[in-house]
Amino acid sequence: MAEKKVVEPRRPTDWALVEELLSSEEMRTMFLYGDPSLGKTYAAYNLGRTGAEIYAITLTEDTPAAELRGHYVPVEGELVWRDGPFTAAMRNGSRLVINEVTHGPPEAQSLLYPVLESIETARLTLPTNETVRPAPGFQVICTDNLTPDELPDALQDRFDCTIEVTEPHPNAFDKLPADLRQAARRSFALESARRVSIRRWLAIDRLRGKIGLRKACHAVLGPARGDQIMDALNLGKA
Repeated sequence: MAEKKVVEPRRPTDWALVEELLSSEEMRTMFLYGDPSLGKTYAAYNLGRTGAEIYAITLTEDTPAAELRGHYVPVEGELVWRDGPFTAAMRNGSRLVINEVTHGPPEAQSLLYPVLESIETARLTLPTNETVRPAPGFQVICTDNLTPDELPDALQDRFDCTIEVTEPHPNAFDKLPADLRQAARRSFALESARRVSIRRWLAIDRLRGKIGLRKACHAVLGPARGDQIMDALNLGKA
């Protein structure tokens, strides 16, 4: 008889530590990964040193490096250089948020190497021949649903810290009314395949005032899953 594989429970996310790191002047590069809708992007946009402007981009397999670095655009018959988010964040000492970093093509990922370098060596040389170095305060937060193992070893090594996000940020639940908040918390005790994301709970809450809770669950989750949630979490009939 084959031995049963023992799956160790994942540790709860230490959100206090995440916020402390994002607030630190010493933490310049971070990789947050985990299942969808757990607040990785929320943390990158809202926690820690967010006083300066935030530059953000979501990578896809079609994202060109020029979109990240910058390129010339025609303005009144002339070609004018426009910084991309990588360059603008470095120049202004801002936070750069890169979502779905593992989905970027090799050309885009190659641009990450000089951006994720230490503060002493990070720099981008533009087609204008200008070399941009990071101004004080420059910070890079990468988020992804996949693990950092999907990235080349040399890129993984450039992150000051890598944290797996296993549960939503506590503030995310506060957006829900009390009854759905309790149900949402209980749903996150389920295995990941059966959880209902905060984003979907918010959709249910928006709809239920118009069509009722059960119909809202059906619309967002499908009839079968909606009924399961209603019954399992004791939401009652609506």
